[in-house]
Amino acid sequence: MKTGAVFSGIAFFWLPLSATPVALLSIDQLAAKSDCIVHGTVIGKSVQKDTEGRIYTQVRLHVQDVWKGMVKANPFVIVHSGGILGNRRDSVSGGVSYKLGEEVVVFLAINSRGEGVTLGMQQGKFWIWRDESTKQRYAQSLYHGGRSAKATAGYRFPAQLPLTLENLKRQVANSKSLSRKSTL
Repeated sequence: MKTGAVFSGIAFFWLPLSATPVALLSIDQLAAKSDCIVHGTVIGKSVQKDTEGRIYTQVRLHVQDVWKGMVKANPFVIVHSGGILGNRRDSVSGGVSYKLGEEVVVFLAINSRGEGVTLGMQQGKFWIWRDESTKQRYAQSLYHGGRSAKATAGYRFPAQLPLTLENLKRQVANSKSLSRKSTL
């Protein structure tokens, strides 16, 4: 399998990182820019090298729900730059990473090979966690959603307050950007 084509959809990550900061995107902006938004669980990862010698990671996501766009296969493949291959480790400052077994909602661009590329680097990935006392499920990214419902709003940005999975889905559904029918 040729891996060089993978980077046709994600090559833009390498060039601007050293000179351009990534702008913070709201959930509405993430939804508007996304080709696909999916909720699922990471079931596999593999690190590979393209023909130029760059290391990248393929993530296999078992899709539970499609909130926007279409996925042609389940599991669905997401790619990102970097990874560990043998004794070589490549990483991008601010780059996204996924853990096996992790439940996520991801905002994705689709590259020319039909693979997902997480938008805004880490911004397009929300991990899902459950409050064991209430059994409520929450969505959180580095920029949206917070870990403690007990914190006072005055001590946090509004985007850092706890965000339930249902409220994230509702916010995405209410976004004016959802013009395509979602299918699995």
